[in-house]
Amino acid sequence: MNHTDYITQALIEDENMPADLAALYPSASKIADAASTFIDKADQAIAKRNFMGQKAEIVAKCIDICQHVVKEGAAISRLLRNPASSMQRLRETRKPEEPVQPDTDMVIAEVVDEIEAAHNAEANENGEEQ
Repeated sequence: MNHTDYITQALIEDENMPADLAALYPSASKIADAASTFIDKADQAIAKRNFMGQKAEIVAKCIDICQHVVKEGAAISRLLRNPASSMQRLRETRKPEEPVQPDTDMVIAEVVDEIEAAHNAEANENGEEQ
């Protein structure tokens, strides 16, 4: 074994994925994949449909949420692949009081409020009753 092999071994984690967690890995990788796909489609929609104002803000907020989902999806995949080292890294990088994910109920409520406000403004402009 030459010197570069030692360096490679030191850089690549030598932990096997537990067999009982292996079945979860494909589903976990789909989390980041779905969020990445949404980011791409949403970005295209903003440009293609020329979203402005509140609609653009709503889609931009969704993209921002998905950016966090991509990072969390990657963390989930790492945790399944290398549980021991990933758990240690999570303990070191996350504060106990810090939520693992954004408060989705609050985010959903904000988006719904924004959509309703946009709908109400549109109805008022068209002289429709609400």
